[in-house]
Amino acid sequence: MMLFPHVIEISEGACARAGSLIERLRLGRKCALFCTEEIMKIAGEKVLDSMSHYRIDVFTPNSLEAEALRALGERLHRYDFAVAVGGGKTIDIAKYSAYLAGKPWIAVPTIPSHDGVVSSRASLSDNGKRISVTAVEPSAIIADLDVISKAPYRYIAAGAGDALSKLSAVEDWRIADADGKDRMHVIMANLALLAANATVRHAEQIRKKEMRGLEVLLWALTCSGFAMNLAGSSRPGSGSEHNFSHALDELGSKALHGEQVALGTIIMQYLHGTDWKRTKQIMKQLQLPTSLGKIGIDEKTSIKALVMAKNVRDRYTILNKVKIDEKNAKEILRNVGVL
Repeated sequence: MMLFPHVIEISEGACARAGSLIERLRLGRKCALFCTEEIMKIAGEKVLDSMSHYRIDVFTPNSLEAEALRALGERLHRYDFAVAVGGGKTIDIAKYSAYLAGKPWIAVPTIPSHDGVVSSRASLSDNGKRISVTAVEPSAIIADLDVISKAPYRYIAAGAGDALSKLSAVEDWRIADADGKDRMHVIMANLALLAANATVRHAEQIRKKEMRGLEVLLWALTCSGFAMNLAGSSRPGSGSEHNFSHALDELGSKALHGEQVALGTIIMQYLHGTDWKRTKQIMKQLQLPTSLGKIGIDEKTSIKALVMAKNVRDRYTILNKVKIDEKNAKEILRNVGVL
């Protein structure tokens, strides 16, 4: 069964209206609010002030380890709902622990670095290894553009990079459909492409951190999340470019997800024979890194990641149609200028 947020508010000053927005949901009065000390000063206090008529306990997000979150899920049984104010780690902790407790949760993102806010998946650690697990969609998304505009631009650019990655992800889905491997749903595919194309169209406004640009980016990432939830998998928004990013993660990369998948998009569009040069130009406009070296990845690691990307997960992509070894991996990376 597909669930959608009952409330989506993307506007200036939204944190100060969080209480009245949450009131519409009639979730109860006892709330577990997840927020770091740093984000509390930026956004959490505004949310708390707006929810003065609720009984709230504040949880400081800590471990993403699955075992710790199972214990946290037990604690959440005593609450009516959870609110996550912050970035990806805070949201994943609240999302998964609320899912385990069978409680609704509300997302108040403070950085737009990827499209995971609306997703029914959570990214956790299991004995130090990153895993993706089933969770539940938020009952509401409240994004305050005043708060988002104060985020370091690198995270905003990374969100735009994640939106751009749909350009190659949908092409992968298309060839999987053509080869009888994975049926493509045209509505979900076009919803994902809407996110990418809107980001391209508003790249300059995003780069300047104009409110209109940030609003479009938040809605683009929301639409991308919707596309994946509707499809029942990450297919519309995650293809070979995400395989490449996952491979980089396994090899120890500390770069942002959106930076890695954007670079992966250039590479995979080149393999697809689509307009990778245009995407690279948009990345420059967005001030996204256009070489692996700029995100701390050396040549040897870059080549190894591209070679191993096909086998990172079981998903039919362009990497199943192009034989890649160390020699031609190096050639591919040099041809698109990411080395």
